[in-house]
Amino acid sequence: MQVALLSLSSCLGCQAVFLGLEEYLYTIIGENRISFAPFLMDSREIAEVDLALVEGTVRHAGHFARAREVREKAARVAALGTCACFGGVQGLADRFAEEEIMRRRFGGEPCEGAPGGVKRLLPLDSFIKVDYYLPGCPPTQELMKGFLQAALAGTQPLREGSTLCAECRVSCPELPQPGPRRTTEAPPRKGECLIESGYACMGPLTRDGCGARCPTEMGVPCRGCRGPSDRALLDPGTDLKGETVRRLARATGKKAGEVEEAVNDPAHTCFMFCLAEPALRRRRREGSSPYIHRMGGR
Repeated sequence: MQVALLSLSSCLGCQAVFLGLEEYLYTIIGENRISFAPFLMDSREIAEVDLALVEGTVRHAGHFARAREVREKAARVAALGTCACFGGVQGLADRFAEEEIMRRRFGGEPCEGAPGGVKRLLPLDSFIKVDYYLPGCPPTQELMKGFLQAALAGTQPLREGSTLCAECRVSCPELPQPGPRRTTEAPPRKGECLIESGYACMGPLTRDGCGARCPTEMGVPCRGCRGPSDRALLDPGTDLKGETVRRLARATGKKAGEVEEAVNDPAHTCFMFCLAEPALRRRRREGSSPYIHRMGGR
């Protein structure tokens, strides 16, 4: 099978996981022909391929042209990583006007020859047709291997449908608990549910598959890097911010309005990896649109 790997705007974390597949990486190379992968070979032209793995987001016209090119030359396209699937942390850039971003990064100096930016940060499937999805920031090696085994065999990789809480091995503390609070204010007690302990954990609304290592093994609240669960993504009545506030209100015994005021940065807390997702933006009243300011509009 002919395979191409294309990076758009990304941290290259998904490619690092790909290179870290150890023995399975040699199996892929031995059984398939990787014809385009800038981090592996000096090849600038994308050939006709059976499968294209695309990571990152479309940030400017050059990325858009490259995404269209790979779609035209690939029989199947896979969105690799949360940036490609949901926009990832780069979607947070839409909280600021483009002029402000350029001023912060380049000090107001003109960037001659720079490609024009896109009006909105959006997932890859808002620009081209996508056949497969593997969210994760980055996906674990186990997820990457299982996904590639299915995709290279020509079968549809499964898209996990439950939530992180289904994998989390913690117990519920006695309620009510103090909060809302941050881990820097009071370290969580190991083995206890974080949102029930008053921390803003996105586990109840996040796609499973990572093994819930952050909350279970490290006592770190889930930030949602696997993207929204199927219910959170597809049910138009699901409100990520409202659901988180409701759960924290129950855990702390406080009124929802009081909890909401205590969440200082809801875009960063509840939409850190999915602010660019159109399905969440369109929801009223608690969609993500109120946090969008890019290009001067909402």
